[in-house]
Amino acid sequence: MVKTLTTVAVIGLLGANAALADHGYDRGLGYGYGHRGPDVAYGRVTDVEPIIHYAAVNQPRQECRDEYVREQRGVAGPTAAGAVIGAAIGRQFGGGSGRDLATAAGAVAGGVIANQRAQRNQGYRDVPVERCRVVNERVTERVIDGYNVTYVYQGQRYYTRTDTPPGDRIQIAVDVRPVGYRAWR
Repeated sequence: MVKTLTTVAVIGLLGANAALADHGYDRGLGYGYGHRGPDVAYGRVTDVEPIIHYAAVNQPRQECRDEYVREQRGVAGPTAAGAVIGAAIGRQFGGGSGRDLATAAGAVAGGVIANQRAQRNQGYRDVPVERCRVVNERVTERVIDGYNVTYVYQGQRYYTRTDTPPGDRIQIAVDVRPVGYRAWR
């Protein structure tokens, strides 16, 4: 058990030492001894021009209008009112249980008379109803695809394209490497 633990610890230390060692060799970038990659500098932006194109797109909008619908007047309201009035009149006649019978008979008679009259005089009325639908309207929109940027770095003028406006300065990568020599590993 102790022997296994010691072996694992030694292998781990050797692996960590190799991983953390910096021998200054080319790390596969092909630029030679001690290369860390490009340094970062800033150029002064002198001009920013948006790259614009126009696109036709569908823009949905709601279109509404009032439409009149013919609605039949109901007979339930007049029938109920006639039944109440008939019951009130029927209640005026008789006494005791006869009075209750007269009230019921008055309610039925008043309801029937009012219903027949409402059906005879039944009319229609026009009721406004709002009807809406979605309509696609073809419009032309201005679309910005990016920005043409002009910047100056060490007295030289450079041009690039960016997705967003860079502001007063633009970050650039500065890389120095030998020309005409083969990198070694």
